[in-house]
Amino acid sequence: MLNRRLVRVLGLLLFLSGCGTFKYNRAWSRFEAAPQSAGFEGRWKGEWKSDWNGHSGKLRCMVSLEEENRYLAWFHSTYGIFSFRHKVIFTLTEESDDQLQFEGEEDLGKMVGGVYRYRGTVSGDAFGATYAADNGDHGVFDMTRVDVRDVESTATAVRSF
Repeated sequence: MLNRRLVRVLGLLLFLSGCGTFKYNRAWSRFEAAPQSAGFEGRWKGEWKSDWNGHSGKLRCMVSLEEENRYLAWFHSTYGIFSFRHKVIFTLTEESDDQLQFEGEEDLGKMVGGVYRYRGTVSGDAFGATYAADNGDHGVFDMTRVDVRDVESTATAVRSF
């Protein structure tokens, strides 16, 4: 009886994970950053890695300006067969000609570690950040800017799936 219930719960989690991925992929293919967007705004893709337990996976992010020095980052990450989405508001803490520094935090819930705190930099087409969670998890995000051709190929792959 317990095994059946566990299989049902896991099946439901996989289904819900897939529904959210579809919504994110649609937003990803329709996302339009500001014209001649440089700096923080735009699409990013790469990997995340936990220095705490060695887990890692793919990572995508859409960043848009909310208001002066505040940006909304919408992340989509994978770990094995699971995918996760979350949003974070990042605040610019320092800006120079060739680099932006930012930080932010978001409570992702106790099941996945509680409050996550982020610090990072954007320099040209490189996005690097560290994260630390209440449960002790900590690691890095390493991404590069995605150009329009990459976005169109992702949208084509999603439609053909």
